[in-house]
Amino acid sequence: MINTLSLVSFVLIESTTITFDRGFHILTGETGAGKTLLIQAIHLLSGHKVSTDLIRSGDETAIIEATFDIEYLPETHEILQEGGITFDPGELLIIRREISRSSKNRIFINSQMAPLSLLASLGPHLLELVSQNNSLSIRQGETQRRLLDHYGGLQMDVTDFEKSYREEQTLEKELFSLKEKKGDDRLKRLKWEFEEWDTFNYQDGENETLFEEYRKLADSKDASEKFSSIQRGLDHPSLIPTLAQFQKLTDDPSLSEHLEGAIVHLQEASFLAQKKLDELEESPKRFEELEERLSNLNRLKKKYHLESSEIPSHLDKLKEDIELLENLDEKANILEGNLRAKKEENQKLAFSLSNRRKAVAKNLEKRLEEELHALNFPHAKVSICFTEKSIGPTGIDEITFYLAANKGEEPASLKLKSSGGEVARFLFALKIILAEKGGLPTLIFDEIDANIGGETAALVGQKLQSLGKTSQVLAITHFPQVARYGDHHLQISKREVNGRTLTEIKSLKPTEKDQELLRMVGGEKLKNFSI
Repeated sequence: MINTLSLVSFVLIESTTITFDRGFHILTGETGAGKTLLIQAIHLLSGHKVSTDLIRSGDETAIIEATFDIEYLPETHEILQEGGITFDPGELLIIRREISRSSKNRIFINSQMAPLSLLASLGPHLLELVSQNNSLSIRQGETQRRLLDHYGGLQMDVTDFEKSYREEQTLEKELFSLKEKKGDDRLKRLKWEFEEWDTFNYQDGENETLFEEYRKLADSKDASEKFSSIQRGLDHPSLIPTLAQFQKLTDDPSLSEHLEGAIVHLQEASFLAQKKLDELEESPKRFEELEERLSNLNRLKKKYHLESSEIPSHLDKLKEDIELLENLDEKANILEGNLRAKKEENQKLAFSLSNRRKAVAKNLEKRLEEELHALNFPHAKVSICFTEKSIGPTGIDEITFYLAANKGEEPASLKLKSSGGEVARFLFALKIILAEKGGLPTLIFDEIDANIGGETAALVGQKLQSLGKTSQVLAITHFPQVARYGDHHLQISKREVNGRTLTEIKSLKPTEKDQELLRMVGGEKLKNFSI
């Protein structure tokens, strides 16, 4: 149920907080006082889109905030959990919407930013608006099916069936995927690729080890070529003999000593160059082997669009796919058998569920007629028709509610022909019946009593009061015959302050309620409307 509703800079409301309780709340006021403002605010809390027109003139931001008791609303708990919202079922849930002229509109659930889609999913489990202009959902076949299941307590049966149906769909997808993979050409291609890799004999991680060895050999090859050039120059046949001849020709002891030193250094350099060559690892054959293997590996990686790190898992997948395709027929036969059994099981479950729905429908038809008769539709006839459709997650039933509101009329489908007033009255009767089952959200009735007489209005008031014993009910009405049955009475009025029009909402005391009823009736004596 809703506990509080706070509005700031919302249309004609400057700032107000309304406190709600259990039971039946009446909202009254003169035409144009602003009763529809509350409906607009409630729409926003239910996930409807906003407009900056709702911001009070002269202000930049409007705020709508409400608190809800969700302790006994398990479906609400599931939606909040799936939406990642932190909450405690024992504490009030806070929903806040901020509408801004200059920045992005924001939604907060328990002070956590939330998307509009989450609020739209959550809203219908907290609040439901019933009016002549907002009863479109009852015209939809899926809504009618869901309401029938709710009345019959069949929600768990539907959940179990849906689970079994999803299992059937999963089997169908697996079988389709398996048949897509079937084909000799694909198996041949996979085997050919696997043979390529098998012939190559790839070892996990060898790309790195091959390249490291290749790099070292390449470096060694470069160094060897350099030292070979040095040694060839030092071992030139005429280099040292020429220096020795120069030494013999000179009579200068100092020059002779330098020439002798040069010969010794050249001989030492030649020795060191040879030693370096001997130390260097050089294997032209191994270098060619590495070059060829790396080239082949890069070719395979490029051909099959792989990185080195992906090769092991790719080879494992190749083996799995080849094994799967080689045993495809056997696996397909097993899947087909499982799918056939599941389809037969679901057909039986769907027909069983349909039979239970038809039994529930007979009872609901009777109860709806009783309630409609009590709401001054004395000749109303209700029928719930079933059309078999292709099996789906909710079974095989396409359900349509029919209503003949007046004597001599042919039953008309709620989907197509019934008037807005008839549909609203039908929905009202249905809510009264479903309240016996519990689990309804807060119900807001927006002039559900429009276009009816005073006697019927009194009946509507009695029904709303009765409904308020099991569900929280808010009703906007112009009828004192309805308003007198309210457990709580809120008066909505307008006044001018400093040249500005303001809407005010006031909770009435018993004596004030009497005065409001007198205003509504036009000044006649209240005894005519006493309970």
